[in-house]
Amino acid sequence: MFMEERQKDIVKKVNETGRISVAEIQELYQVSADCARRDLRVLESRGLLQRTHGGALAIDRKEKYPAPTYNPVDITTPHPDYLAVAKRAAGHIENKDVIYITTSLVGYYMAENLPDDKSVTVLTNSVTIAEVLRKKMNLSVILLGGEMSHRGNCHDFYTIQMVKNIRIDKAFLSHTGLTLDFGASIHDSAGAAFGKAVMENSSMNIGLYPSRKIGKNSVHSVCRINDYDLLITDSGVSGDFLEQAKELGVTVETVDVGGK
Repeated sequence: MFMEERQKDIVKKVNETGRISVAEIQELYQVSADCARRDLRVLESRGLLQRTHGGALAIDRKEKYPAPTYNPVDITTPHPDYLAVAKRAAGHIENKDVIYITTSLVGYYMAENLPDDKSVTVLTNSVTIAEVLRKKMNLSVILLGGEMSHRGNCHDFYTIQMVKNIRIDKAFLSHTGLTLDFGASIHDSAGAAFGKAVMENSSMNIGLYPSRKIGKNSVHSVCRINDYDLLITDSGVSGDFLEQAKELGVTVETVDVGGK
């Protein structure tokens, strides 16, 4: 069997079963472990699967649109990867910083874990995150208002005008998906316009992307991957992504999901 045929068959099996191991590839195609891993690297670079330790998983590059009333507070199942990224992000905050926190689940976790020993001004366009922040006496909170969505977020014309009048030291952003070719993307065009406005007014833009968001595309582009000054992800991210991001000049920090 030629290499192209083998790789095509590997993708077919992954899509049928959801996963495949290096050992299975060795047995099925009578190839070495190095050859099997090389096939998986090539297929991942084409966006056809996601490598894991010892094998690969099927991947849906189109992230599903969230429910109309989705809200981070409704997520009862812990997301250790999101929490690890959020805690690492909070460690980048300095005293007297003016920061923006994303409305996504990783932003909600970040709001819960902001340092208590620093005086910080926080911008948010999420009423859910604002409710978490109002209980922290060391914080000054600016709620960016406008027409509120059913998810409890504002990102319309009025919200954008507010953010354009505020100087931001660090913006912590996360969107539906992140890829090397399309960058950060989101389902809602209004959200994309708001994200661009935040980044334009921020001295440092930090992308918070747990590895499960990497390799997925949505509809509307927010920015290129190298528009971020720093990316924070978890250790589940593939080595190929890290290598290619480095080639693009992107600084990436990875954090163990165990928080170490």
